[in-house]
Amino acid sequence: MMLMFSLAAVLSTASSDAFVTVTPYSRIIHTTGDVTLTSSGSDDNNEPVFYDDFGDADFGGSSTSSMPSQLMSNLSSRMSDTKNLEATYDAKLARNWRRGNWGVRGFGLEKTSASGKPAIVSVVAAPTSSASVDISLPQDKALGEDRKVAVGRSDGSIFIIQLGSEYLTSFVSVSNPDEPATSQWMDAADVEDRSNNDRPKTKFGDGGKVSDATASQQQQQPQPFQVIHQFQATEKEEPIHNLVYHDTIEGIQLICTAAGESGAIKIWSLDTSESNSHGEELVAALVDVHSSKIVSLKAMVIPSHHAAADERNVLFSASSDGTVALHDLDKKGELIFSCQCIDKVKNVGQVTCADVSNPTAWDGGCDENDRDVIFLGTSSGYVVGYVAEELMTAAASSEISDEVCPVPSIQFRAHGNDSGAGEAVTAIRCGGHGTIPNTAAPTVGTSRMTSKILLTGGEDGAVKQWEILAQQSTFGVRLEHWPRMSSQRMKRRHHLFKGHHGAVTSISQQSKYDSSKFLTSGNDGSIRVWSATNGEELFTMDGFTSFVSSLACLGRDLLVTDGSGQYVCVHDFSIDDDLEAGYDLDW
Repeated sequence: MMLMFSLAAVLSTASSDAFVTVTPYSRIIHTTGDVTLTSSGSDDNNEPVFYDDFGDADFGGSSTSSMPSQLMSNLSSRMSDTKNLEATYDAKLARNWRRGNWGVRGFGLEKTSASGKPAIVSVVAAPTSSASVDISLPQDKALGEDRKVAVGRSDGSIFIIQLGSEYLTSFVSVSNPDEPATSQWMDAADVEDRSNNDRPKTKFGDGGKVSDATASQQQQQPQPFQVIHQFQATEKEEPIHNLVYHDTIEGIQLICTAAGESGAIKIWSLDTSESNSHGEELVAALVDVHSSKIVSLKAMVIPSHHAAADERNVLFSASSDGTVALHDLDKKGELIFSCQCIDKVKNVGQVTCADVSNPTAWDGGCDENDRDVIFLGTSSGYVVGYVAEELMTAAASSEISDEVCPVPSIQFRAHGNDSGAGEAVTAIRCGGHGTIPNTAAPTVGTSRMTSKILLTGGEDGAVKQWEILAQQSTFGVRLEHWPRMSSQRMKRRHHLFKGHHGAVTSISQQSKYDSSKFLTSGNDGSIRVWSATNGEELFTMDGFTSFVSSLACLGRDLLVTDGSGQYVCVHDFSIDDDLEAGYDLDW
């Protein structure tokens, strides 16, 4: 893969406008074993230039030409330069994340909805993809320059925004002349141009013709953010509080939304063609599965080697009454299974948050005994976990129903104590591979697996890190947590993190390949970045006008957040210069 990337870097230097440029007067003739390039340009002799695919190979004789050796030398040099650039970029990102050095830009939407009610950004979501090795950590997917983010608002509207480099792009709603009953969102600068000239201006060039100098100037100008899709997801302008933006195996873009208190879930398909960039279709409305507020929506992939199903895109949902469900996104949200996973008799409270560990979708490093695990956080401070495969198998054999609560694979008190004060688990995050190795010799009938990281945030502002170990036996998978008591410590990890004043609202990681740090947000209107190894608070990001409910990482360099009213902030950690003073976001 490195070779392909480096070759792309080498070839891309041939033209700044395209990956490979072929002149209008050239022909490429490919024959078995050889490649002949013939040009009908201005060369008088017009002789074919012959390249031998194996000219640089030594099959016991000596090479008769120095050209292949020179090409290989140039290629090696370019590959070395590319590798050094990658190392320099990685070092810069690590340094900026460690020091708290970043730049800020963003975009804003109007303060009011179509009906005139106040409207703010309620949730942002990074795109996930079935092509990503770990669906729960989409920021590690190789992302192009046209990175997008999904935005949900308190009026029930959804926006897909292509990120730009402009410091601030303000969008306003204007009437659509083709469809008077609808409106479209435009860059405020374009709206001003339209009002002055009754049509948008071309910002560069004259009469649609762009000179080379102007084109170069245009490339250097900051690119504005763009609205790619927009639609109303709710009829009663209910606030969007859960949002999934997913690319399926077939390349279809899906938006999954949950709004209000009803427990209804809607699945939308987006038309990505240029001719209909604002098209959306309601694929399914799932109204009979949950009867209370949705607390979690997650996209995951069950690969082909999974025992319970073929490879497919799956939507996980959980509601406050303890109902969990899996929906087949490849079959318009068809219900795979649902059950009531919280036993009210045991008094573990309502479900407040949930996440899914999806190691079976990882590449290469997945143990054959690893299982997808559903973790639920409750209002009484408990964490309850279920192996997804066991739930699906039991549901298929009618061993569980809404009246029969399945036995959890793990259940422990993560926050609070028996007094009941400030004990709710308000945020939960599966953090990838743990640090406890598979060194213990298994007993007869069991096998010890490598641990996984679980991060939880509490109502009191505390954040805790856990190692979850799995033990496979003849009776199924049993999960264990560490540390088991408050007096116990973790050898390679820190357990307790304190800094937030108020409930923790979200937990995220900058990269699944770098588990040395993680991010949290809280009701105190701050984002804190922590060292997972020693518990140190690396830096704090504040200045938000309200609490931050979403931490959307786009690659290792960008963090997208809400918490600023009608604005969305893009925090860029790829900047070159150290910032001695903070940003004054006078938006």
